[in-house]
Amino acid sequence: MTNREINHTNQYLISGLEIKNILSDCLVVAIFVLFLTFLKPFGMHQISFLYSGAFWTIICFSGYAVYSPVIKILSARLSNSLPQPFNNAAIRLIISALTASAIMALFAPFIINLFFNSPENYWQSLPMSFLACVFIGGVIAGVSSIKSILIRQNKQLQQSEKALTNESEKIETIQNQQVNELINELPLEKRGRLICLQMDDHYLNIVTDKGQHLLLIRFKDALLKLENYDGFQTHRSWWVSREAVAASKKEGRKLILIMENGLKVPVSQTYLANAKAALNI
Repeated sequence: MTNREINHTNQYLISGLEIKNILSDCLVVAIFVLFLTFLKPFGMHQISFLYSGAFWTIICFSGYAVYSPVIKILSARLSNSLPQPFNNAAIRLIISALTASAIMALFAPFIINLFFNSPENYWQSLPMSFLACVFIGGVIAGVSSIKSILIRQNKQLQQSEKALTNESEKIETIQNQQVNELINELPLEKRGRLICLQMDDHYLNIVTDKGQHLLLIRFKDALLKLENYDGFQTHRSWWVSREAVAASKKEGRKLILIMENGLKVPVSQTYLANAKAALNI
């Protein structure tokens, strides 16, 4: 894939994310339009729901067309110019929202006059227009910001989960590689899932679910290969895979582990506490 194709792909991804973000913002605005339509604030209780809905649709979506770019651009500039400790997301949002409210207040009287033929002088109407824009625009900006924070946190959570999954897969791969180095030294017919190891003089008896085989390898060298594998030592000459332990029983004061193939493995006092912790017994 050429660099040009990669750039085009990135552009499509960014464009798709921006469209998705705009659509979700519009959904927030639409919900707020419905709320204002049925609430009928600012003395609008005498007009019809249809007329109220049309008015608030134009006001709110016009407001979104003003607030969205103003808050986005101004917040970015403030992040590079505001001194500490005032340079934080909340203060940048408040300053940006107030600036957007002041701009919207200049246009709102024209929309109000379009619907209600207000006799009030334009300049006299600006203070109330600004206060109304601060309230309505502030609520929408706040809800939109909370939505953006939740989306960002969810994205970070997904990235963290993906990183943990990748790390787990990496660890599992390392574990498999190390145990496979040991298993691959067995005859083909004996290669299988590891159950346990037993030291026998200079040899090591490797037991799998396909059988067992003696290898000329030191016990401690085999343990090094299994240091990241899910298992534990039970005796100076025994090691077991934790998932292959089927049961345990007491024989006098001794603990005996019964493996899935029926083999009985002793647990010495030296490794007793570690074995109980590994098996939660």
